[in-house]
Amino acid sequence: MKGISIKYLPFGTPERSSKYSKFIEKYYLFNLSGGRKKIKVLLSDILLIRALKDGHQDKMLYMKGNTTCKIRGYRFNYLIKISGFLIQVNKSDLVSPEAVDVIDEDNITLNGIIENGKPIYLSLSRTYKKSFLNFFHYKEAFS
Repeated sequence: MKGISIKYLPFGTPERSSKYSKFIEKYYLFNLSGGRKKIKVLLSDILLIRALKDGHQDKMLYMKGNTTCKIRGYRFNYLIKISGFLIQVNKSDLVSPEAVDVIDEDNITLNGIIENGKPIYLSLSRTYKKSFLNFFHYKEAFS
């Protein structure tokens, strides 16, 4: 079996990749859970991504304007890579720095995301605490 040549890939050539690079950085097509539909999302609108308890593949996107959508088939490492700004705070949550309102030791209060009439609180796990605080240029403030 032959491998796929780079010239046949949609963004394979340097001319084409630079032509579409602005589109790739801003928007992404996510697979919606429960069907074959896709949704185009402006990456900078994402405030929070939560892994759902009912299925390890399902994630809930919380975006600006209190909009949500359920996506399927993405790992956190991949979501961090395509966005470039999301930070993992615990095993089941990725957060945008724009959404962080208050950091209180191991708790994070989010701004702009309301669930059941209340702001969302996240726990900051020890595993991700150092990288999270380094992202905000803290120097072991809570250690």
